[in-house]
Amino acid sequence: MEIMNDGIIQRIAARLSLGLSVAFFALLAVLHVLEPEFNSGHLISEYQLGDYGFLMSLAFCILGVSALLLAVSLGPRLRTRGARVGWWWLLVIGAAFFIGGVCPPVQTPRIVGYLHGISGLVAIFGSPIAFTLIGGSFLSSEPEFPLCRLRWATLLAWAGFGLFLASSLSSDSWGKRTRRCLRG
Repeated sequence: MEIMNDGIIQRIAARLSLGLSVAFFALLAVLHVLEPEFNSGHLISEYQLGDYGFLMSLAFCILGVSALLLAVSLGPRLRTRGARVGWWWLLVIGAAFFIGGVCPPVQTPRIVGYLHGISGLVAIFGSPIAFTLIGGSFLSSEPEFPLCRLRWATLLAWAGFGLFLASSLSSDSWGKRTRRCLRG
């Protein structure tokens, strides 16, 4: 019980989460070198379809575990309703990344491709919201908490969301349908 009171588990979980996030980006950088045909105009999920697809699957699973560890590390400090909603979203996002790693974006069987797509949308749309809710809680309830990393994570999540929308709107198939819907 004393270990829980000292916050050692939360500190270890936070450090592991950060390390796994770095491992995700390292694997993604390696894939950029190994499979340059997927570098521009493609979502990172398409790396799963190449010769080294297992690395992208591993990277998504690592990012899922990282999100779950982040939830473990932040959970005891979250006191507001918004932060608790953000915490639950973080758990869902972790599961979504893991499902995205296990289920590649394939055409057959269709359910696997659908699971990957839904998981990707949950992670892409949910991450900025979860980080914003959690970060807002820390601003109001724990001004001494080192928010620098959490602010960067929030900004990166929103930037990733913006890049996803920009690339989706500029891609031929999805973008044309979306622009047609927006015009009416």
